[in-house]
Amino acid sequence: MSKFKSFVILHIILALFSVSAVFSKLAAMEESLSFKWIIYYGAVLFIMFIYAIAWQQIIKQMPIVTAYANKAVTVIWGIIYGLIIFKEEITVPKIIGAVIIIAGVYLVVTGDEYDEPDKIRDVMNSEAANKEDDCR
Repeated sequence: MSKFKSFVILHIILALFSVSAVFSKLAAMEESLSFKWIIYYGAVLFIMFIYAIAWQQIIKQMPIVTAYANKAVTVIWGIIYGLIIFKEEITVPKIIGAVIIIAGVYLVVTGDEYDEPDKIRDVMNSEAANKEDDCR
């Protein structure tokens, strides 16, 4: 599976995961053990079940640090869902926090390119070869 396809699937899975928070909040707004509470809480459990299976499959495709770093985008989904579904306010600190999260995820994901031993070895070997060529 291509790296791009893995990231798209990861973000679909994370979007699904973040929807569980919406159902959780909806359940919290209902009386415990009422019919609506059971439906909403059942939706949370169902989503988490699907998410757990999908998560196991995606971490086979990419480094664990990359997958976990991307989980931070669920905060951004939460901001969006809060605005659209619950009419919550988006404030400047929330926007700044979202930008910091995106920047952090970007840094972790791009830093991942040199974390794998084979890639590090290849980069070091190519740099050594370039130095030898420069000396000749």
